[in-house]
Amino acid sequence: MEYRIEDDFDVSAERYWEIFFSDDYNEGLWPALDIKRELLKFDRQGEGAALRIHREQRLTPQREVPAFVKKLVSGAITYVEKNEFVAADSVMKTITIPGFAADRITTTGTYRLVPKGPGRCSRVWEGVCECRIPLLGGKVEKHLIDEVRESYRRATVFTRTWIAEHPA
Repeated sequence: MEYRIEDDFDVSAERYWEIFFSDDYNEGLWPALDIKRELLKFDRQGEGAALRIHREQRLTPQREVPAFVKKLVSGAITYVEKNEFVAADSVMKTITIPGFAADRITTTGTYRLVPKGPGRCSRVWEGVCECRIPLLGGKVEKHLIDEVRESYRRATVFTRTWIAEHPA
């Protein structure tokens, strides 16, 4: 199942990425999303257009999950998100590996910023979620995509507030 989420921000793409990868922003973002975050790896190479970032983080949503998902999971629902950011393209590729049924669930996406004029940009997420579990695949895909949409909704509100309160 493919899906797309797009939101506009009153900030340049360069400033957005600077905020997005900052420790202060991330320390506030994840609690606002009701997700525990453990940074596993952060590798930054280069500067300016040559900047590349590899980041891995373990995320544990603190929200209630439907019964049909609980049947697939023993313990807390966690996943590892792997990001590859390339500044020259203003793009971050993401692979999400669930802590359950990882051999039957594939989630990937591309997170990019599109300039919309001076001091404005659009954040565009284009994702793919595939669940190869007989009889439940479609329900699991819908649930996971709904969770991503809700997280992006909350992240948009948080980020707009952050930008307003932390001008460059």
